[in-house]
Amino acid sequence: MSQSVHAQQWPSHHVRDNVINSSNYPGAQTEPPVSEFTFVNSRIFWLLALLVALAVAHLARKENLPAGVKRLPKLPGLPYIGRPFGVPVPGAEAAWHFGEFHKTYGPIYEWEVFGTTHVWIESDRIARDLLVHRGKKYGGRHEIPAAVGVAHGSEFLPLMNIGENFWRHKNFIHALNKHSSGKNIFFGYPELENKNTLRRLLDHPDKWSEHVITHCARVAARIAWGDPKHGTKLLHVVPVLLKAVSPGGPIVNLLTPLMNIPDPMNPWNKMEKKRAQQMMDAFTEAQDDVVARYEAGTAEGSWTKLWLEKAQGLEKGQLSKKEAAHAVGSNALVAIVTIGSPIHTFFTAVCHYPSWLPRMQEELDRVCGDRLPLMSDMPSLPVLRAVVKETLRWRQPTPLGVPHILTDDDVYDGFLIKKGSMIHANHYLISREPNLYPEFDEWRPERWLDPSWPTYKEPLSEFPTIRGDAGFGYGTRACPGIELVTTELYTTIGSIAWGFNIKRKEGRAGYNHPVPWYQTNPYVITMASQFPCDVTPRSPEKAKYITNYCEDPSLLVKSSGQKSEGSLAKWDVYRPDEDSGLTFDWEGLTQPAPNHDKGPRVYPRGV
Repeated sequence: MSQSVHAQQWPSHHVRDNVINSSNYPGAQTEPPVSEFTFVNSRIFWLLALLVALAVAHLARKENLPAGVKRLPKLPGLPYIGRPFGVPVPGAEAAWHFGEFHKTYGPIYEWEVFGTTHVWIESDRIARDLLVHRGKKYGGRHEIPAAVGVAHGSEFLPLMNIGENFWRHKNFIHALNKHSSGKNIFFGYPELENKNTLRRLLDHPDKWSEHVITHCARVAARIAWGDPKHGTKLLHVVPVLLKAVSPGGPIVNLLTPLMNIPDPMNPWNKMEKKRAQQMMDAFTEAQDDVVARYEAGTAEGSWTKLWLEKAQGLEKGQLSKKEAAHAVGSNALVAIVTIGSPIHTFFTAVCHYPSWLPRMQEELDRVCGDRLPLMSDMPSLPVLRAVVKETLRWRQPTPLGVPHILTDDDVYDGFLIKKGSMIHANHYLISREPNLYPEFDEWRPERWLDPSWPTYKEPLSEFPTIRGDAGFGYGTRACPGIELVTTELYTTIGSIAWGFNIKRKEGRAGYNHPVPWYQTNPYVITMASQFPCDVTPRSPEKAKYITNYCEDPSLLVKSSGQKSEGSLAKWDVYRPDEDSGLTFDWEGLTQPAPNHDKGPRVYPRGV
């Protein structure tokens, strides 16, 4: 059943409220020059003639479809150009926009723009039919204009096109995760960093968003290279890559014909070469550091050390040194945003729904007592797991998903889907199917705990679980790092709830800085905007535990005037000066929500 999601129509920023009448404007020329007027008219004439010719050719074209097969419902548009107008760029807004068309065109339809066919899906059933059960056909990735070469290179597994190279890298990543998710879960680093992060929250509660991001960076860096200092490399690389591969990034990702500009005059190619070099420098420098420590006998456990030890499935012959550096590094960088995004949403959710934090805390105190939650506790913590599961559903980190490419013509339910089509599973709508998720716009963890809700499953020692969640992708493109994501989300959110109370600001401060409802960055992986809130220890005993058991309270992000030693200095990351009134926003990825004085945001119905 098609869903009712109404896209908000925003006025153009380019339309002026008052238009000056040039004939009455002092000094205006009242008689237009004939030659220029005629020239402009002639260009318009030929452009219109071309469009008419294209339209006639388009209408005259006949497709030889098999008997009983028809084309998918299609949004109307111009020949070849299609329908590029009116599409909002930001990820969440685009999900709302394309969701609106399902009311008219059904649960699956196509949209053509600049010669590329996009197919939009609004239900989990159709997504699984195509992307899981027919996954071999639907596992491709497209070439991104602002990141040319990523799809066919050996740089970034999530965006590699399907093929032998993809499978070599995916098997390598699976082997990494298999060897590091055993009894000593990810070398014990998530447990250590949870204690460190609580100390930073205790010392600097106003920087909670910064602590969430640096927590993810430190954990990822330790798992990848055995040292949290390399986390600053990830903090540099992630924003640049995320913007390059997003529709909300360089304009060439929207106006794809611009990618045909010759290389010497193409600014986006220059930007991409610079980005690729930065990523290679970051990953190879970190790898070389592990090699040096490994040879000296001082290397801590890490994915890179596993590769050096030639653990099963990680033999050096499978990936070159450079490929292994990128495989390890890209696996680490993805973890920051896919984990940091839901933790940001958790802060938003408990400020809007304050009754749930005490329920979490009661469960955590009963099960864990005077220590932080561990993965071994999870069968006894269904409320915590329900909160994490609902947080992922309520604000999908990838509301538009990451598109799949169909590698051969296919027929589904009597409709032809053409080879080369870009398939979008709209995760925003999939997580709001009304029959499965009543009150879908509300954050309701009880939907996973109460038998009266359609999503309830037993036993509660196993369910709810985020393993297999549609938000982590479908079929061959499903996230290979789900064990790390599960470990971090459960234990980090659980640790924060164990140690702290979180609530919205009161009084004038609360009025000036309301908790945003649905405010995110505009990129392919969204992050909820940060906002001021009160983060306080639950008791003196909790504060004492946090102080005593912290391993390293230092901050990864530096203040002005601070500098790392040696080669690490070029990777230093800085926060704005304290007196600037600004916060660390990770180059716009965690940008603060707008102040109330700018006016309340208007959302579509059902958001």
